[in-house]
Amino acid sequence: MRVSCYVAVAGVGPPPDWGRSYSLGTAGVAVKRSVAVALFAMLAGVILMGSGTIVGLRAQEPSLEAMHVPAPEFPPPSGFASPGGDLAGAAPQAAPQASQRPTGIGSQPGTNLPGSIPPQGEAAGGVDSGAVTWINSRPLTMFGLRGKVVMIDFWEPTCINCIRTFPVNKRWWERYRDDGFEIVGVEDPEFDIAHSLDHVREAVKRFGLPYPILVDSRFQVWNAYKSNSWPNRFLIDAQGIIRYHIEGEGSDGEFERAIQQLLKEAHPDITFPSTGALTNEDVAAPGCGGAPTPEMYVGDWSGRGILANPEGYHDGKTIDYQPQNSVEDGRAVVSGRWETDKNGMIYRGKHKGNEPGEDRVTMRYHARELYAVMNVSHGHPSRLYIMQDGKYLTAANKGVDVEIDGQGRSYIEVREPRMYYVVQNREFGSHTVELFPTGSGLTLNSFTFGNSCQTAFDHL
Repeated sequence: MRVSCYVAVAGVGPPPDWGRSYSLGTAGVAVKRSVAVALFAMLAGVILMGSGTIVGLRAQEPSLEAMHVPAPEFPPPSGFASPGGDLAGAAPQAAPQASQRPTGIGSQPGTNLPGSIPPQGEAAGGVDSGAVTWINSRPLTMFGLRGKVVMIDFWEPTCINCIRTFPVNKRWWERYRDDGFEIVGVEDPEFDIAHSLDHVREAVKRFGLPYPILVDSRFQVWNAYKSNSWPNRFLIDAQGIIRYHIEGEGSDGEFERAIQQLLKEAHPDITFPSTGALTNEDVAAPGCGGAPTPEMYVGDWSGRGILANPEGYHDGKTIDYQPQNSVEDGRAVVSGRWETDKNGMIYRGKHKGNEPGEDRVTMRYHARELYAVMNVSHGHPSRLYIMQDGKYLTAANKGVDVEIDGQGRSYIEVREPRMYYVVQNREFGSHTVELFPTGSGLTLNSFTFGNSCQTAFDHL
């Protein structure tokens, strides 16, 4: 399974810079990243035994990476948009593609060190000047945050890996904010639907994120930190130095101990309750419970699309796709009229009221839970019927967003662009799912998954 939602990954292999040493900016600190064999095997999938039994591969959790690099300054905002602290955002631009590598922390020599106020028209640490939006807070600066221990958390509203980390982020913020700890959640959009500032605000409200949020639509902060994944967390000490970093989920206990360490460095007399630290058995630990199918991009996303129809992708065109008899694990086939888009496949068939027809999406996966990122045209609700292994879902295996009509048919009423909870199986296993759209304009962006250790989080 994915440790995190990598944008620089081709297929299911590791990001191209894993296992290399590289310099992070003017501080000249080289950091070595290595990938355990178990992690790569985890990303590749699972072993299918001759009996058909799925054996989950136990993956190594990401480990905390020590660093010593000045934290880049935040780019300046353009102006206030509301008394609540939100600012006018920058014009959207496309997310980084697989071939685009971020520029890196402090990659431009001669830039101002964080903690100082950048000259007008510039931003420290290799960040281009430009508008950003703040939610839950007035504009912050790394200079103004001196004296606090700060966690920078790169997240995305449709990323299940991020969603599973929100509960522990909120616990840390509540537990340590009075001791001088702050979180800045940096939102960088993956799909076009996440470029809408209204959608980001709605996601912050839905997930109950109480800490400051910086909407980074131009990927300025993303590039400054050389981020390549969601979630991606950096821990900065009271002097403005990045001390620790971890990509993806897991190792929460290790990360919390680092928070306590940096707080004690800043405030030697501080004490913590013995029960304050989390255990190493993290709620969203990726290292147990089976290795699910990697993320499935339904659209032609940077060459990573999983469409298995012989007609293939035809960007911007609507095609009559023919039904297929079978589909492999990690792939999907469609039937009916569908339009190809980089962000997903858009259903263009005739409106069927609220009744399922013959047109469908068929996909196969192995996991315990199934999630889908979906959208509808112009905000018009659209019903999507769901069957797993030839049967409608029931109360025993339906996701929290699934309803059941008077005829026992399971469906989701897709109302807004977000990630939907589709299936919650009782056990990890392999399944075939069929999705039946009823109205033109429904977009399927991606499918993501959870294993047996990734169920105890708020399904919001």
